[in-house]
Amino acid sequence: MEKSHILSLIRMGNPKETPLFKKRKRQELLIKWQEIEKQRASHMKELVQTFKKECELVSGKVYVARTNDEACQFLSSIIKEAGIKRYIKWNSPLLRRLEIDHLFDSLGVQNMLSEEKYSTNKVVQKDYTGPASKAELGITGVDFSLADTGTLVLRTSPDKNRATSLLSPVHVAVMESKQILSSSDELIARLLLDLEEKGDLDSCLTLITGPSLTADIELNLVIGIHGPRELHVIILESD
Repeated sequence: MEKSHILSLIRMGNPKETPLFKKRKRQELLIKWQEIEKQRASHMKELVQTFKKECELVSGKVYVARTNDEACQFLSSIIKEAGIKRYIKWNSPLLRRLEIDHLFDSLGVQNMLSEEKYSTNKVVQKDYTGPASKAELGITGVDFSLADTGTLVLRTSPDKNRATSLLSPVHVAVMESKQILSSSDELIARLLLDLEEKGDLDSCLTLITGPSLTADIELNLVIGIHGPRELHVIILESD
């Protein structure tokens, strides 16, 4: 008996592998996610304040912006106060919408990874770590954040490399308030739905709670040894 035939018989014997089961499971996850989104929309201000409080408890700095211009003003202040001369960033829709490249140009801050290097995934993966290690600032978007712990959730892709959030001394994350989840339970619900819809998950999921902290050196708490020493989060209020 051929291997493929044997495997097909095994799948038929497992109800969880049948199309009917998968369709029902996907529908259940979708309904659950829709309920989560509905709840989120009605408690958006509370989620923002809870996230802000929890993130600041772990030494993060949070700024809530009502407009794109206000978000850029917060970013400009961070750059000036930290004396940033070089940066690296994600190539994400929100950052493009804010036109932060114009802001950096006006402040004379150098982009360590020029737009030309986004042309192929191979070039991005090869060249990302070096520029990120030389930049004082890494600026990213956020896929989700968790209000109850002040945690940022960043997915990895060729134009959203994790080195941006991990190697530079200062990390700035720019997000919209609608990306805030109440807890990891809601994040898991979203990831399970993604798995059912796409059949696969991202190769890497980075969870960031405050700047880098360690106490493994003579039990003294030290900031910025294994990652950024500063974490700034700019929250743009969603419409």
